[in-house]
Order: sequence, then structure tokens, then C-alpha cells
Amino acid sequence: MSDSLNIHATGLVLDGTGLILRGPSGSGKSLLALDLMEQWEARGLPALLVSDDRVEIDVGGGELTMRPAPNIEGLIELRGRGIVRRPFAPEARLHLVIDLVETLERMLEEDVLVTELGGVTLPRAPVPRAGVIDARHQVLLIREAIAAVNAPPPVARQKTT
Repeated sequence: MSDSLNIHATGLVLDGTGLILRGPSGSGKSLLALDLMEQWEARGLPALLVSDDRVEIDVGGGELTMRPAPNIEGLIELRGRGIVRRPFAPEARLHLVIDLVETLERMLEEDVLVTELGGVTLPRAPVPRAGVIDARHQVLLIREAIAAVNAPPPVARQKTT
């Protein structure tokens, strides 16, 4: 059985990794999403919007799948310009949650690096919102979170003595 959620977030797929940016209105989700897509594309890597502002999440089989609402497919807000169109993915697996937060913590505890959505536990990265840190710092934190999600599991070592 599959359940569905409709959440306030922006969904992206960056080189195969599906992520959502969560945060209150005005925290910079859309601008950060546009910046991330531009940076991935500049590196020759695929980057697609899933949905801006509202993301449909299907829960099934212990996995989460993102979809755009049909009336906002491929549309994202660029404040100062209005609604702009970007290439989008009609569906993508969700691997990572980026929460735009109010403070920059120097060293993070392990328990803040996971979250639950629809009964599924996911990796999480708290990233300070625009104005707390600059966009370059935000992108670096997100790149590290993506690298952690995609890192191979540690190899179990057998004691040799």
C-alpha cells in the first residue's frame, strides 16, 4: 500500500541524487535550488527540478518518491523576476533532506543527520538559510551531504591477530 504526502519544499535531482530543500517561506529554497542546478550543470552533471514550493511524496516499500504537482511542473520562482521554467523530472526517488535552519553549528551531533518522513528514515543535512551564511558555503555543505549519502558502506574488517 502506498501513501502520499504533499509537503512545502523544493525537490531536485542532482546527478542522480534526489533531495528536498525544506524551510519556511523566504528562507531561500528556490534561489538555492536554481544555484545548485546551475552549478551541477556547469560541472557537466545532470540537474533537474522536481518541483518548487510543493512536492508530492509517495511512500511505498520503505522508499519515498517525489513528484511535482501537475499545475507547477517545471516552474520555479526567481524573486525579482517571477516564475521561470526549468527542465524537470516527473518522478524521482528521494535520498536526502536539506533543512534550511537559522544557525550555523560548528560541529554536528549524529542524531541531527537523520530525519523521518512518512515513516521512512532519511539522511538529513541542516544548512543555514540565506543571510546566515553565503551561497557558496550552502553549496559546499550540500555537496558534502550528497557525497555522504553516496559513499560506499564501510568494509567490515576481520581481526587478523
